[in-house]
Amino acid sequence: MKLEIRNISVSSLVVSSLPLVMFVIAILGGVITFMIIPNPQYMPASAAQKLLTVGLFSLFYALLQMALFVFVAFIYNILTGVLGMRGVCFELEEVHDHE
Repeated sequence: MKLEIRNISVSSLVVSSLPLVMFVIAILGGVITFMIIPNPQYMPASAAQKLLTVGLFSLFYALLQMALFVFVAFIYNILTGVLGMRGVCFELEEVHDHE
Protein backbone atom coordinates (compact mmCIF):
# COMPACT_ATOMS: atom_id res chain seq x y z
CA MET A 1 0.00 0.00 0.00
CA LYS A 2 1.37 3.41 -0.96
CA LEU A 3 0.81 6.32 1.42
CA GLU A 4 1.56 9.98 0.68
CA ILE A 5 1.47 12.78 3.26
CA ARG A 6 0.10 15.92 1.61
CA ASN A 7 -0.74 18.07 4.63
CA ILE A 8 0.57 18.37 8.18
CA SER A 9 -1.90 19.76 10.67
CA VAL A 10 -0.17 22.48 12.69
CA SER A 11 -2.60 22.04 15.57
CA SER A 12 -1.67 18.36 15.80
CA LEU A 13 1.95 19.41 16.36
CA VAL A 14 1.13 21.93 19.07
CA VAL A 15 -1.58 20.01 20.96
CA SER A 16 0.05 16.58 20.81
CA SER A 17 2.61 15.11 23.18
CA LEU A 18 5.45 16.51 21.06
CA PRO A 19 5.90 19.72 23.13
CA LEU A 20 6.12 17.68 26.33
CA VAL A 21 8.69 15.34 24.79
CA MET A 22 10.75 18.33 23.63
CA PHE A 23 10.52 19.86 27.12
CA VAL A 24 11.73 16.65 28.79
CA ILE A 25 14.64 16.43 26.35
CA ALA A 26 15.42 20.08 27.08
CA ILE A 27 15.41 19.43 30.84
CA LEU A 28 17.83 16.53 30.39
CA GLY A 29 20.07 18.68 28.21
CA GLY A 30 19.94 21.54 30.71
CA VAL A 31 20.80 19.29 33.64
CA ILE A 32 23.73 17.80 31.74
CA THR A 33 24.94 21.19 30.54
CA PHE A 34 24.59 23.21 33.72
CA MET A 35 24.86 20.67 36.56
CA ILE A 36 26.65 17.46 35.61
CA ILE A 37 29.46 18.54 33.28
CA PRO A 38 31.87 20.72 35.25
CA ASN A 39 32.22 24.14 33.66
CA PRO A 40 34.26 26.89 35.33
CA GLN A 41 31.67 29.50 34.34
CA TYR A 42 28.90 27.80 36.33
CA MET A 43 30.92 26.72 39.40
CA PRO A 44 30.23 29.85 41.52
CA ALA A 45 26.45 29.60 40.94
CA SER A 46 24.29 28.30 43.78
CA ALA A 47 21.93 25.35 43.39
CA ALA A 48 18.92 27.67 43.08
CA GLN A 49 20.63 29.62 40.30
CA LYS A 50 21.47 26.40 38.48
CA LEU A 51 17.85 25.20 38.77
CA LEU A 52 16.62 28.54 37.44
CA THR A 53 19.09 28.28 34.56
CA VAL A 54 17.93 24.74 33.74
CA GLY A 55 14.28 25.82 33.85
CA LEU A 56 14.75 28.85 31.61
CA PHE A 57 16.96 26.91 29.21
CA SER A 58 14.35 24.13 28.98
CA LEU A 59 11.50 26.55 28.41
CA PHE A 60 13.26 28.51 25.67
CA TYR A 61 14.64 25.36 24.03
CA ALA A 62 11.20 23.74 23.87
CA LEU A 63 9.59 26.94 22.54
CA LEU A 64 12.23 27.37 19.85
CA GLN A 65 11.95 23.73 18.77
CA MET A 66 8.16 23.95 18.55
CA ALA A 67 8.41 27.18 16.55
CA LEU A 68 10.82 25.41 14.19
CA PHE A 69 8.45 22.44 13.80
CA VAL A 70 5.49 24.74 13.08
CA PHE A 71 7.57 26.69 10.53
CA VAL A 72 8.69 23.50 8.77
CA ALA A 73 5.10 22.19 8.69
CA PHE A 74 3.92 25.53 7.26
CA ILE A 75 6.57 25.44 4.50
CA TYR A 76 5.76 21.77 3.79
CA ASN A 77 2.05 22.57 3.48
CA ILE A 78 2.78 25.45 1.09
CA LEU A 79 5.04 23.33 -1.09
CA THR A 80 2.66 20.37 -1.29
CA GLY A 81 -0.70 22.14 -1.21
CA VAL A 82 -0.21 25.44 -3.02
CA LEU A 83 2.65 24.64 -5.39
CA GLY A 84 1.49 21.07 -6.03
CA MET A 85 4.75 19.31 -5.28
CA ARG A 86 4.68 15.69 -4.21
CA GLY A 87 4.60 14.88 -0.53
CA VAL A 88 6.58 12.30 1.37
CA CYS A 89 5.65 8.80 0.18
CA PHE A 90 5.72 5.61 2.21
CA GLU A 91 5.30 2.15 0.81
CA LEU A 92 3.76 -0.19 3.35
CA GLU A 93 3.27 -3.89 3.04
CA GLU A 94 1.37 -6.25 5.23
CA VAL A 95 3.41 -8.87 7.07
CA HIS A 96 1.86 -12.22 7.88
CA ASP A 97 3.33 -14.20 10.75
CA HIS A 98 3.58 -17.93 10.11
CA GLU A 99 3.83 -20.03 13.23
